Amino acid sequence: MKKLLLLIAICTFFSTNAQFNQNAPWMESFDLENRTSRVKFQDVVDAFNTYWETRDPHVKGSGYKPFKRWEAFWENLIDEDGFIPTSTDLWNTWLEKEARSATRDPLIDESNWISLGPTSFTNQSTSTANIGRVNVIVKDPSNANILYAGAPAGAIWKSIDSGFNWTALINDELPQIGVSGIVVDHSDPQTVYIATGDDDAGDSYSVGVWKSVDGGATWAQTGLNPSNSPTRMNDIYMHPTNSNILWVSTNNGLWKTTNAGNTWSNNLPGQNTRDVKIKPGDPQTVYTVTSSSFYKSTNGGDSFSVVTQGLPASSGRLVIDVTPANPNVVYVVSADTGSGYQGIYKSSNSGSTFVQTANATNIFESNQAWFDLALAVSDIDENEIYVGVLNIWKSTNGGNSFVQINSWFQRNASYTHADIHFLRFYDNELYAGTDGGYFKSTDGGTTFTDYTVGMEISQFYRIDVSEQTATKIAGGTQDNGGFGYFNQWSNYHGGDGMEGVIDPNNDNLYYGFMQFGQNLFVSNNSGQSGSQAYGGPENGNWITPLAVNSEGEVYGAYSRLYRFSTSEGFTAVSTNFGQDIDRLEIDPNVPDNIYLGINNVLWKSTDRGVTFTNVEAFSTNITSIEVNNNDSDVVYVTTAGSNGDIRKSVDGGLTFTDITGTFPNITKLVIKHRKNDPLNSLYVGTTLGVYRYDDNVGVWEEFDNNLPHVAVTDLAINVIDEKIIAGTYGRGIWQSDLATTELAQDDIRLVSVNDPTQNSFTCGDITPQITVKNNGQNVINDIDVTWSIDGGANTNFTWNGTLASEETTIIDLTTLSLPRGEHSLSVSVNITNDTFPNNNNSDITFFTNDAGVAQLINTFEDPADELISFNEGGGTPLWERGVPTGPDLNTAQSGTQVYGTNLAGNHPDLTKGFLLSQCYDLSAIVGPVLKFHMAFEIEFDWDLAYVEYTLDGGDSWSLLGTSNDPNWYNSSRIAGDGLGNNCFNCVGGQWTGQDTVMKEYSYDLDAFTNEPNVIFRMVYHSDQSVTFEGVIMDDFYVDGTLSTEEFSVNDVLIYPNPSNNIFNIKLKQVTNFNYTVTDIMGKIVLKDTNITRSTFELDMSNHASGLYFLNINA
Repeated sequence: MKKLLLLIAICTFFSTNAQFNQNAPWMESFDLENRTSRVKFQDVVDAFNTYWETRDPHVKGSGYKPFKRWEAFWENLIDEDGFIPTSTDLWNTWLEKEARSATRDPLIDESNWISLGPTSFTNQSTSTANIGRVNVIVKDPSNANILYAGAPAGAIWKSIDSGFNWTALINDELPQIGVSGIVVDHSDPQTVYIATGDDDAGDSYSVGVWKSVDGGATWAQTGLNPSNSPTRMNDIYMHPTNSNILWVSTNNGLWKTTNAGNTWSNNLPGQNTRDVKIKPGDPQTVYTVTSSSFYKSTNGGDSFSVVTQGLPASSGRLVIDVTPANPNVVYVVSADTGSGYQGIYKSSNSGSTFVQTANATNIFESNQAWFDLALAVSDIDENEIYVGVLNIWKSTNGGNSFVQINSWFQRNASYTHADIHFLRFYDNELYAGTDGGYFKSTDGGTTFTDYTVGMEISQFYRIDVSEQTATKIAGGTQDNGGFGYFNQWSNYHGGDGMEGVIDPNNDNLYYGFMQFGQNLFVSNNSGQSGSQAYGGPENGNWITPLAVNSEGEVYGAYSRLYRFSTSEGFTAVSTNFGQDIDRLEIDPNVPDNIYLGINNVLWKSTDRGVTFTNVEAFSTNITSIEVNNNDSDVVYVTTAGSNGDIRKSVDGGLTFTDITGTFPNITKLVIKHRKNDPLNSLYVGTTLGVYRYDDNVGVWEEFDNNLPHVAVTDLAINVIDEKIIAGTYGRGIWQSDLATTELAQDDIRLVSVNDPTQNSFTCGDITPQITVKNNGQNVINDIDVTWSIDGGANTNFTWNGTLASEETTIIDLTTLSLPRGEHSLSVSVNITNDTFPNNNNSDITFFTNDAGVAQLINTFEDPADELISFNEGGGTPLWERGVPTGPDLNTAQSGTQVYGTNLAGNHPDLTKGFLLSQCYDLSAIVGPVLKFHMAFEIEFDWDLAYVEYTLDGGDSWSLLGTSNDPNWYNSSRIAGDGLGNNCFNCVGGQWTGQDTVMKEYSYDLDAFTNEPNVIFRMVYHSDQSVTFEGVIMDDFYVDGTLSTEEFSVNDVLIYPNPSNNIFNIKLKQVTNFNYTVTDIMGKIVLKDTNITRSTFELDMSNHASGLYFLNINA
């Protein structure tokens, strides 16, 4: 058994494919079946580019993107002569790895990889997002609850509960092959066969037909195996009464076995068969098709004849289906040589002749039928047929006319992901395999249910991890968009997700490119609820490089280097290189140093990208660049091909030495250096897992316990949590602990500047604290601490004590009394002989609040009236104080200034902004009422405003009131209420729509009269498109009668009264109090807070003669 598992694992490397789809129009000139020479990668690329010179690649479903995915992966594997590796090359690569694995010490590998998914995700508002592509779904004929599904690079999955949960059948020790065909033995359901490889996009190479006799727990080769297998396989079928007989279609003929897979015969040699079907009830009649010919056999597939009558003379792809509803009926869907719609053809005499149906509608909607084309006929109605390419179309009259039953960009009841690869009926239920997963309809396509949840089949291009925590990850997936992880997965942008990076100083900020860098998506809440899109300056590579430096500056690499900001967009930094940039690396220690990789040439800038110097040319293309996190002079480069190198420079890239050493001949895709590691640990992701090296061991070792043998396209390291993250091309995201390393002799690490408000809005003094850790071997007795608040002068002191190796301690700073608003606290620590001073600094921003005064109307006229405002995830606050000048919202209730969501126009998309009140002691007020004036122009049922309150300083917030309360909300809708395909952010009570005239709104707070600390906040939430002016608000206050503990008239003496200018106020008792002076209209003309004097003056010289009211609140 042990040898069987090792042999199975040999196939793993063939989860990559050295050959593109033969049916693609630009591949016609290659004649791959009869070609004797090896194919050069650039020849395929040139043929592709020539084909597209006269076509529009930007049309959805054009077929352009599937090739670019293939190109982006395979450009890393070509050898120094430019050849695509053959199956023999890949086989030998695995043999080398197997031999090394058999002799390694298992105790050396400390990795413990676990899957992080995604197996499900939230925020499905992006219609292009899902888990990953599914090529085939098969139901166990003996148990309807058991399903098998095949993925292009994620192997085979099994469900025993009708698709609600899934288990990978090829996991840690077994190969991550592609699967395009599955069949379950009807006489023994424990026996399962799979046809391997990715038949449509070439994401994986075929390694033959494999067989399991224990329900998929273990697998063995059949007679059609890696030594003799065609490069592609499609569907596989079993004889309905004799399970020893099977047929499989391949790109080199239709193969048949009569002894359960022990031996196979090729009965259509040299023919690129794309589909095979068996006539229901008559297994002697077998149908198969190539790209342009229909074949029929009447002797069980031993020989075939070509059928031409009624079928097109030439075509680019054919697919077929049959139905037990009428075994004599055969349908053929044809694509023309340009992969566009050609016609539907029907036979009523078992495929002897065909007649084209009357349908003239372009049900393909695209020209990519070479990549995805599927056909299914109802198993109970011969006239009900379904065709899928971009979307799914349905006919109920035998193909004479069709209606479109869903749309890839509308996530409604009939939604499936775009690009339909598989359609088949089981028990009157329609199964669909798409680029986004497996969907099923039980009502003839009226509705579809997604059953992909639980599969780990995402194909990630690039990933990043937060520097602060390993619980935050950004990444981009093939055809399923950009994903953000913050203890759960969420989709934050569509398209093909590419580079995803996280701001090192604010890990709420995620940046993600789509294909070609056409759009940059910015999320300010860790990718959890959509993003703002910014158009790219030009088209770059399929995977356009993206990076953020240590100061938070964002760079994108196209034909030149650009710097990005949300306020200015993209600004060109460098000159044009004449071709697209492939790799981008910014020195983590010195942001002036930037490295670029263009093909095999390394470029360096020392002035933040303004000028570059060509510093090195390697023998093959550069696949990765990494600057040592401890020493800017040390640079690492990996190069393409199984014989590619790992190079190291110790002089900033001027010269390089080869450190490949004992590394096996496996393609190296990415290299990462562990920060603050005295041993300089290096990790390399390859097409066969992860390897590790450090200065102590001096050799490359496998680091892949429990990690599926799958291409690792990117790595990311979080040193605080000591985790390494791997992005794979077919099995999602994986995480492991970092390997044990040595400690420096002396090293202090500032773990964190602890939030002095504990994430609340404290009303009162605060005492900031810091957490430090002894990261060295020696005991620490003295730590020099320097800190400053709001950019002010530094305060220095020395902590004295005993801090043992790897221990932590908390150090108090000075107690602070700060005004209301946002504050920043910066701290640095230092010890003698500190090895890694780059982990000694940190800062934090936080808010402090203060007490509000009952009956004091905040007119927002003065800077002292400013409230706390911020956005979810940070960024420029949505709410701003000033003069409103919008087209419709342009009037203050009093004075000239208000708070608004945009004082001069429309608010931004995808923003959740908060405006906080002061802290109110409602226990001191009788009959409290919250009041404010407001006008609004809000996109109805999409954007909204509402009020929340907190009783615990902001730890938790609750909606204040409902639409049933008088003079309050105008909407009671809640997300998911089924009343419309909108209101996704509705909370059950809100303002939405338009009322542009200032009106007073009020809410009775009697329910809170025992609460000593209540804070209110106005929330404005905008969705991802369409904006209006939003909200303006004025004259905010809490009204009510002061409690019996307030001053009596006899406690206050006012003299002279009346007076021309100066009034003297004397109190009988000294206490802390606030006062306001209002005119007869209730407008505040004078105020002061926190007074502790028994005597004070009121200067009314700047106010007109009249009657005024003095209100004192103690």
